[in-house]
Amino acid sequence: MLQFLRFDAAAVERSEFHILSRNEIVKYATRMFLYLILLIYSTLFLAVAIPFQYTYFIGGFVIVLFLIRITDHIVKYVRFRGGRLVVDKEGIEVYYAEDIKKIPANAITYLEINLLGNLVIREKNDKTAFPLSLVGSEDRQKTISLFQDMAPRRTMLFRKIWDFIDAVFVAFILAMHIRQFIVQAYFIPTGSMEDTLQIGDHLLVEKITLGPSIPQMLGMNHKIHLNCLAIRDIQRGDIVIFRPPHEREKDFIKRCIAISGDEFSIRDGFAYVNGKKVDDSYVKGITSYSGFGDKKIEGKVPDGHILVLGDNRENSYDSRGFGYLPIKRIKGKAFVLYWNTKQIVNFDFSRFGLIR
Repeated sequence: MLQFLRFDAAAVERSEFHILSRNEIVKYATRMFLYLILLIYSTLFLAVAIPFQYTYFIGGFVIVLFLIRITDHIVKYVRFRGGRLVVDKEGIEVYYAEDIKKIPANAITYLEINLLGNLVIREKNDKTAFPLSLVGSEDRQKTISLFQDMAPRRTMLFRKIWDFIDAVFVAFILAMHIRQFIVQAYFIPTGSMEDTLQIGDHLLVEKITLGPSIPQMLGMNHKIHLNCLAIRDIQRGDIVIFRPPHEREKDFIKRCIAISGDEFSIRDGFAYVNGKKVDDSYVKGITSYSGFGDKKIEGKVPDGHILVLGDNRENSYDSRGFGYLPIKRIKGKAFVLYWNTKQIVNFDFSRFGLIR
């Protein structure tokens, strides 16, 4: 954080601050490496988790800045290894790995903490930088406290801004992971699932029961469905959110009618699974291939696939149109209906609750 300080000889007590030892620098380097991996992962993850075309640019810019800072730390450590900073009333002594520089108190114009985490000691015609980021966190705070802040209000403002950005960034990353792996909100724009789900419904889709998925990030051929984390396999009657084989951006919501190995057929306006008519208590309209041309999905459901239909059978584009649905394309299971603007206005809460 950028901060400007004044050297006041009358208020300074002699203090020494040493560069991190070899064991400490290994821990520090490990922590920086993990931060770098986290930044790279966050960039790749957010690039597919949110529809924002500049995610890679912003993430790449932050990563480059972080790499510049790490590079500066490496260079400074080689130069200052085993060194220290000594502050007393006479001035400041900077001990390098193989050299010493003494700066008299009357030669110091001001000091600054730059964006690379270095303490820069400014003289009239010279400057000296000491890697304050390479000393212990407690020593770092003690060092800064030895000097007078030239603009305390600005420093406090910068600190608050930084803390706010840091908190928002962490919260945003956490929220995106919750959205991807645990629960996600959806809005129903069509009537394909009426009367179970109606236009304007807002619902939560949970991703624990059927197992979450790692999105297709840069360098991956496809997303990875974490079956090992699933509570159970998909069952007939489950209402699921998925992305059909023919779609790259739009999510669909339908009901699972048949699972892998089931025999499916449509006749006399009804759906049949393994020779038995499917419960039609939630079905609106008749079940047929009307509007789908010559397409038919009669027969055995292939392994790794399911068959889905909308509850509003005469107004739903489903497996009758795009075929069997690969299980790996399922995003989650409809869980709870929590909002419908039109019904809220009329104080109608009768439909809100668990989705079945």
